[in-house]
Amino acid sequence: AVEASVDPEYGRRHCDLFLDLPSKRDYPDYYVIIRQPIAMKTIRRNVKAHRYANVTDFHRDWKLMFDNARTYNEEGSMVYDDACVLQRALEATLSEKTGEDFTTPMGTQSPLPAAFSAALQQSAASGTSVAPISPGATFASNGVASPTAPVPADMHVRPPGNLYY
Repeated sequence: AVEASVDPEYGRRHCDLFLDLPSKRDYPDYYVIIRQPIAMKTIRRNVKAHRYANVTDFHRDWKLMFDNARTYNEEGSMVYDDACVLQRALEATLSEKTGEDFTTPMGTQSPLPAAFSAALQQSAASGTSVAPISPGATFASNGVASPTAPVPADMHVRPPGNLYY
């Protein structure tokens, strides 16, 4: 469902910007703002390595990816809107396949604390950088109860052709 979602106006796949992580060279602030970067390539590797014990874990990584996009990008931007479209498509498919409701809010992970936002703005104005968040930092669990069914075989991420490797 995620890979089949195409923008009717431009004919591009909504998922294309989510295949790989943003370039650290081109978007160094992404890695300051986003604590747990993840891309479709990572999710695919996790599926192949059987790292998802259940559909909930699988969904959690997708939700993290969409939340990261909405945290970093402005509301109304192409990436922000694509994240919303893809999340709706994924959650509808998961709900249909499992019989459980996977619908979750479209909000971001959390708004940036005011002090951190101010530091980023000051950093941009002065040309200096803000120290990145420690590599071991994690987000608190959202506490949403979810089913523990195994990931259905047909829910695996299937890239078109040899896109990832």
